[in-house]
Amino acid sequence: MKYPLLFAVTATVLFACQPTENASTSEAEGNAAAPTELQDQVDASTRRLDSLNNLIKDDAFNLDVLEARAQEYLRRQNLRYAAADIAAVLAEDSTRVRALELWGDLGFATNKTRESRDAWTKCMQQDPTYVPCRLKMAELYHIVTEFEKSAKLVDEVLSLDPKNPEAHFLKGLLMRDALADTARALEWFQRAIDLDNDYLEALDMCGVLYSVQGNPLALGYFNRLLELEPESRNFTYNRGAFYMGQNRWNEAIEDFTRCVQLDPRDIESMFNLGYIHLQLKVYNTARDYFSQAISVQPVNHRAYYGRGYAHEMLGDVTNAARDYETALSYNPNHRGSQEGLRRTRN
Repeated sequence: MKYPLLFAVTATVLFACQPTENASTSEAEGNAAAPTELQDQVDASTRRLDSLNNLIKDDAFNLDVLEARAQEYLRRQNLRYAAADIAAVLAEDSTRVRALELWGDLGFATNKTRESRDAWTKCMQQDPTYVPCRLKMAELYHIVTEFEKSAKLVDEVLSLDPKNPEAHFLKGLLMRDALADTARALEWFQRAIDLDNDYLEALDMCGVLYSVQGNPLALGYFNRLLELEPESRNFTYNRGAFYMGQNRWNEAIEDFTRCVQLDPRDIESMFNLGYIHLQLKVYNTARDYFSQAISVQPVNHRAYYGRGYAHEMLGDVTNAARDYETALSYNPNHRGSQEGLRRTRN
């Protein structure tokens, strides 16, 4: 993302289908960077910090450099050092908008959103044309569902900077969350992409919303995301979920297999691979994927049910009944396991 939005409002929706239940969703884990990419990021951050430290040695009261170092400390989650640098700047000049913005960022990072609100409010008072504080306040209001206040600030940002992609993205979120208007939300997300072709969050949001609709346009957004972030487990998963929803089993298998390679503890992809192989009636393979999911997360009634069903289709009613019983021990109301247990006991 080009702009350091604090709240990382992500569109990722994971579809964990199962044979007898409606699709469910689960929270995605953070995108996994490739080892070399991650090391490059660490090295670049270290170089930036070393350069800033050298500048401060020469001029300990350079407020611009202190702000830059505070921002780098925030990126590295070194909050104590970030706080020290920001406090030093504000002690010299309590009206500096960049320092006030960073103080608000620090408040949010430490769950002190009142301090964030106060800092960003003062920032806006000091410079009514400074866009970052307005955007962050708008995001904060969005998070706490004060949508009218958020919308007012977003409109002010768009008046100041009509080509600000983050403002267009946030406008789309407001259309979706405040008005439940998916069509208009998609229009605003697309405008954000038109302004910034590499805007990951907007691309992700469009992909997921179109995927929920079963619209094939989703695939173009997912493919673009994977061009930009080929090692992203989240984006790969979402494309696999779209393929699965379209019964495009081979493509879904390829994406979910890649997800497990990227994250060996990705039980959702393991479960989906099991489910797909049930649909293909390749019961041995389905059973193995469900077993793999259970090995990662033993308290997992869905995987026990899926493996039980695979056992049953293979004629192994003893192990099928045992898995259905285990599934019911974790979720006594699971209808599929109840019915499976009745079948295997008759």
